[in-house]
Amino acid sequence: MDTKWNSTGPDEGLEQLVAGEVREALKGVEDAPGVAKVRVSGKTCGRLRAAAGLAALVLGVSLVLGSLGQMAGRLASGVDSGSFGSGWWSTDWQETPAFRQEVAQRLRAFLAMATGSDLEWWDTASGDTYIVSREGESFYEWGVTDTSSEIAWVEENTATAAPDKHYAADKNLLYQVLGPERELLYSNVPAGAEISSSQNLPEGYNFLLVFRHGRILLRKDGEPVDVYGDGFFTEDSLWDVPGYENFTAGEDAADVTVYMAVREEPVPYLQLNSGGQTRFYDDFYGLYQHIREMQGFYLLRAVLCAVGAVCLIAAHFLRAERRRAEKKLAALTRRVPGEIWWLAAALAVLSMVFSTGFGGYSPFEFWYYGWVGPTMTDALRLAALLPANAPALLALVWALWLRHITRKNTEREQRRSLLGGLKNAFLARDLKLPVQKRLRRRSLVRNLALWAIMLTAVLCCVPVYEMLWNSSLTVICVFVPAFALIGVLEIFWIRRDWTLVRDIGLLADQVTAIRDGDLETPLDLPADADLHQTAEQLNDIQAGLHRALAEQTRSERMKVELISNVSHDLKTPLTSVLSYAELLRQEPLEGAAADYARIIDEKARRLAVMVQDVFEVSKAASGQLPVHLERLDFAKLLRQTLADLEGPISQSGLTFRMELPEIPVMITADGRRLYRVFQNLIDNALKYALAGSRVYLSLKTEVGRAEASLRNTSREELPTGVDLTARFVRGDASRTDGGSGLGLSIASSFTEACGGDFHVETLADLFTAVVSFPLAEEP
Repeated sequence: MDTKWNSTGPDEGLEQLVAGEVREALKGVEDAPGVAKVRVSGKTCGRLRAAAGLAALVLGVSLVLGSLGQMAGRLASGVDSGSFGSGWWSTDWQETPAFRQEVAQRLRAFLAMATGSDLEWWDTASGDTYIVSREGESFYEWGVTDTSSEIAWVEENTATAAPDKHYAADKNLLYQVLGPERELLYSNVPAGAEISSSQNLPEGYNFLLVFRHGRILLRKDGEPVDVYGDGFFTEDSLWDVPGYENFTAGEDAADVTVYMAVREEPVPYLQLNSGGQTRFYDDFYGLYQHIREMQGFYLLRAVLCAVGAVCLIAAHFLRAERRRAEKKLAALTRRVPGEIWWLAAALAVLSMVFSTGFGGYSPFEFWYYGWVGPTMTDALRLAALLPANAPALLALVWALWLRHITRKNTEREQRRSLLGGLKNAFLARDLKLPVQKRLRRRSLVRNLALWAIMLTAVLCCVPVYEMLWNSSLTVICVFVPAFALIGVLEIFWIRRDWTLVRDIGLLADQVTAIRDGDLETPLDLPADADLHQTAEQLNDIQAGLHRALAEQTRSERMKVELISNVSHDLKTPLTSVLSYAELLRQEPLEGAAADYARIIDEKARRLAVMVQDVFEVSKAASGQLPVHLERLDFAKLLRQTLADLEGPISQSGLTFRMELPEIPVMITADGRRLYRVFQNLIDNALKYALAGSRVYLSLKTEVGRAEASLRNTSREELPTGVDLTARFVRGDASRTDGGSGLGLSIASSFTEACGGDFHVETLADLFTAVVSFPLAEEP
């Protein structure tokens, strides 16, 4: 009996059965009601990631730049200038620098009221804060003044007003001011209340200051507070009050006693004045609110910066998908002309300059009223005021960013521009004019535009000054825009001039390239270039030369191939002719028959040499000549060639003069091919040199090259303007001496195939052939 399931083992069959049951169970669950089915395709997931990456970038940059910009603007405005220092971030407002400064100022105000002086010793020791009293009210300013005259003015004009009129109504501060005789001068302590000790403070008050005998005692929540530290007053001291060893109370205030109690949590209150009900301006409640608001402001911005940083990190990890989203966004924004983004950016900058900041004034007002100086620090402070307007800052950033991604993801031809459209329309008409007229017209427009702008600026100076009554502002409002416009126009014109200079250079380089033989690379200039038409004409000339050269090269190649093929085809019958001529000469022929056989053999052998020469020249011209390069002694090769030709030389009647160095002259060449070169040159001299003349063969080395030259006097007059190295060209055109006209052509081709240079020089009847090679490097 077969116990296998579906021809599988017991274990495999069991696994299949269990897997099938599980699939059925899962299928039932999927089909059950109430089970949500969420299927997200890969394409949809990619879109979500792209949108998330773009949203993370926008949110991150907005949060970081907006928060940092607002913090920089608030710090530069100075609204929190007295709030920073040790403990400024404390949750207990009585531990902050602003609270300590306010208490010190209140103490000084009470001492000034008790002594009737401006406490010049305080200014000398600790700073330049002074107190002004008018109409029964004391407040604080900065600088140097005569408070006694202010007090006299108060006594003269408001004799019935008490100096502590507004302090008396303070619901967050209780005080008592005692004179030298312990007499009560000023107080707002309710009847039955006591503030002389921290144990007796009214409910809600936890801070007590006692000024007695020129020193201060502080208690907070019943515990003493260290005021003087090491006893010396410095810029880092927490409390700006007398009592230090180097900051003592003056004699006029040494006997005055002051008690001040401050509420733990200030409460708001209203005070009546001649204008109706209003909140007291410089009270502790306002300070308390300011501290809480300041701390909340910086805390919130720090949190927003952190959230923005997290978003930027997420945008970094999703940068590939985000770039795809940017491309899609650019497909929408490319319809917006580029000038719109610049206009939005300019409006954002103007909003940042003229909008009211944290101090109640705009950056323009800070500059206009002279609240910032000409130093670099003041310039940086003025610049830090600009980003306080976070919406304008973000509008500037995102306008420039949208322009950037639009240009980045849009082809140049697809970008829209209002000015570009006007420029193209103008250039379309301008390009129809000749180049000379076009350049003259452009120069005239340039000069007229500059003069028109400057004249307009000068004419606008007077009406603008009458409107602003400020010469510096007039210069800025009139000449800065004028020079900015001139700068923009100059940049445009300079770019056009540089483009023209570049095109002229490219045109000159193209002419040089054509002269040097580059007939394949055309000059491509933009359609709106001034020299575009000239470049197209030069390209037509280049193309014509290229076609002519290609046709000539093709013709030469076909000629070489034809000669090579004919030479190859002639070898077989010519070999037969030579064989039969040799057989004829071996026969016992007599008379004219023997002469005929001899002539046939000589002419056949000459024809074989000519066919071989033509074949080798063809291979050299087509670059198919095999060469075996090796190091060889140039001088030794020349001596060997002369030795091998000693017989023909001695029979020629010519005198050979050799000037060959004794030391080896090493070059790299094919010895067999180079031997053939000098064999042809010496044979040429033997055939065509003047009878009884001398032939000079020399070898010299100079500037890293070895140069061999052979000179002889020609028997016949040498023609002028003829290339003697060309194939089938001879010095004498009669061709009665059996020469083929290929000797010099072979010498030139073989020399160049070995990597050397070959040239012929003629002067009257003096013939000179020069062969040169680079010296071989030492192994």
